[in-house]
Amino acid sequence: MNRFFTKNTRIVLVRLFIIAVTAILFTFFLEWRFLDNDFDRVLNFVTTKPQVFFYNALLFAFLESLITAIWKTPWTGLGISFALTIIISYISVQKQAFRGQPLLPDDFMLTDQAGTISKFIDIWSLIRMLLAVALVIALTLLLNHLTKSFFAIEKKQNLRLFRIILAIVAVVGFLGSTNFIRHHSGERDQDVPFLGTKFVAWNQMVNYEDNGFIIGFLYNLSKFKMVEPSDYSESKIAEIKSSYESPEPKTSLSSADYNIVVILNESFYDPEIISEFYPVSANNLGGKNSMNVPITSSVAPTIQNLIKNDQTSKNYAIGQMYSTDYGGGTANIEFEVDTGMTNYWANTVPYVDLFPHLEKVPSIAQIAKQNGYKTLAIHPFNAGMYKRNIALKKEGFDDFIDESRMTETEKDDHREYINDRSAYNETLKYLIETDEKLLVSLITMQNHAGYGSDNYSSRSYHLASAPKNDSSNPFSDDERNEVEIYLETLHNSDYYLDEFLKKLEKFDEKTVILFYGDHAPGVFGRVDESKDKSASDLSRITPYLIWANFDLEDVKYENIERFNVSKTTLPTTTPNCLTNTLFSLLDVEKPDYMNLLNSVCDKSPILAQTYFASSAPTQSEVLKNYELFTYDILGGKQYWLK
Repeated sequence: MNRFFTKNTRIVLVRLFIIAVTAILFTFFLEWRFLDNDFDRVLNFVTTKPQVFFYNALLFAFLESLITAIWKTPWTGLGISFALTIIISYISVQKQAFRGQPLLPDDFMLTDQAGTISKFIDIWSLIRMLLAVALVIALTLLLNHLTKSFFAIEKKQNLRLFRIILAIVAVVGFLGSTNFIRHHSGERDQDVPFLGTKFVAWNQMVNYEDNGFIIGFLYNLSKFKMVEPSDYSESKIAEIKSSYESPEPKTSLSSADYNIVVILNESFYDPEIISEFYPVSANNLGGKNSMNVPITSSVAPTIQNLIKNDQTSKNYAIGQMYSTDYGGGTANIEFEVDTGMTNYWANTVPYVDLFPHLEKVPSIAQIAKQNGYKTLAIHPFNAGMYKRNIALKKEGFDDFIDESRMTETEKDDHREYINDRSAYNETLKYLIETDEKLLVSLITMQNHAGYGSDNYSSRSYHLASAPKNDSSNPFSDDERNEVEIYLETLHNSDYYLDEFLKKLEKFDEKTVILFYGDHAPGVFGRVDESKDKSASDLSRITPYLIWANFDLEDVKYENIERFNVSKTTLPTTTPNCLTNTLFSLLDVEKPDYMNLLNSVCDKSPILAQTYFASSAPTQSEVLKNYELFTYDILGGKQYWLK
C-alpha cells in the first residue's frame, strides 16, 4: 500500500482533485456571468438540472486538463483556464447587453473586426476585466512559488509521462463526450434522456439557459455547414425549377424607368405598439431637440402618419415585418431581404459562415443587373463588418461605399455613428450623379446599440416610472437611460426619413423605396422576455414601407392568417418575403426562384424559429422545395444557377 501511495502518486491525485474542484467552480462562475450575475438563477440551474450542470463541469475539466498538461507548473494551466473563462464570459456579457443573444462560435469568425467591434464596448468594463485577468496571473505566479516544493515530482520523465497521459485522456474524453452535441440532428427540440434535458434549435438563449453555456456553445458548432436534405439531387432541383417558370408574361424590369433604393434602417422600431410596457411622454413638447428636430407627442410621427393614411395612399403601402431576430442579427435579416432565401433551416450567419465559399448568390442586385441597372451598396461603417465586403460582391453589387469613402459624415450630438440624414444624402448624391438606372442597398447605422448617457445633451422623451400593465415593477436607472437614449435617436431617424422622402418627391427621376427596420433594439427586455407569447412577439415586429415618387399599382392581398398588430395594406411577413412583395407591388416579371418564393410567402408568410417556438408547422411541399432551393444555393452544388 505504501509503495502505491508514493509521493508522485499523491501529487498526481492532488492535481487531479484540484482540476475537478476548480472545473466545478469555474463552470459555476461561467453560468453566473451568463445569467446576469444572478446567484439564485445559477443555484436553481444546479439544483433542478444537476446532471446538465455537472456534465458542463466535466467538459470544462477536460479542457482544463488539456491546458494544464501543456505546463510543467501545477497552477499555470488552472490560471490560464480561469483567465480565459473571465475573458470569454466578458465577451458573452457584452454581446448579451448589445444584442440580447448568447456568444456563438460564429462570433469568433469576426476576430479580424475586433477593432471595429470594440467601439461598442464600455471602456471601464474592459478595464475591470483586464484587471481581473492581471490579478489571476499574479495569484497564479504566487501559488506556483509557494507550492513549488510540494508539487516537485522526483523524476522529470515521470512528470512528462503524467502530462502526456493527461493530455490524451483530456482530448479523447472531450471528443467522446461531446460527439452527440457537435453532431446533433438539428430538430427543433431534441431529447437528451441521459441528461434529462433537450436541445433547443429555435431559440439559443433558451438553449443556453436550459443546457448551460458550454453545451450551448458546442451545440452551435455544427452551424458552419448546412445539413443536406435527403432528397437533394440535380434532377430534383431541375424538376422544381421547371415547375416555377413564369406562368404568364409580365412587364420586364428591364423596361422599368425607375431607380430602386432598399433601406435597411438599423434598429428602426415603432414604440407605439408596446406603450403598455414602456409608456413615454414628451419633454418640451413643441420645442426642438439638440439636432434641431421638432419634438412631437409621437416618437416616430413619420411612420405613424404613414400607417394612418396607408389605406388611402396612392404612392405607398406599409406593412409589418416579423423580424427573425431581436436586438441584433442585422446581417442575417439583410441576407434574407437581399436574396429571398431564409435562414430558417441553416440557422447560422450566412455572410460569415457560408458566403466565403460561394462563387455567386442570386439576389435583388443580380436581378437588377440582368435588367440594365447599375448596383451600389452603401454602409456608413466598416466594410469588413460581417464580411460584407465579400458577401455583397457575391450578391452582385458593382460597388460598395463604406464610411471611409462617404462624403456625408454628420453625426448626432455625441453619438459615434454617421446619422441617417448623411446616409440618405449620400444615397441621393449617387442617384443624381448616376446616368443609368440605379439599385442602391443602404444599410444605416444611426440607431445601432450603444445607448450611453452621454450620447445626447438633452432628451426629448421621458419614460414613466413603471409600465402601465405592471405598475409595481418600476424601471431601473440603467433601463430608463437606455430606453430614453434609444428613443432620442429613433425620433431623429424618423425625422430624417421624412426629410429624405420630401427630397425624393422633388427628384426628377422616378424612384421606388423599400424601407424596413431590421429588428427592435435590445432595450425592451420586458417585452422580449415576456412569458406571454403575444407580448414577446411584439419585440419582433418592425415596420416596412414601399414608397414611390409616383403612383403605384393598387395590389390587394388576401386576408391570410398571421400575427397582426395593426391594419396595413401589405402582409405581415418575415424578411425573406420583402423583395417578393416589392416585385408584386411593382407588378414586374420575377425570376423562377422568386415564383417559388411567391408560393412560400402566400402559404407561409412568417417563417421564423421564434414565431413557431417548439411547435413547428408541418413541412408542406412548397416549404420542402424552398428548403431544397436554399440548400442548393448555400450548401449544395448550385444546380439551380446552371
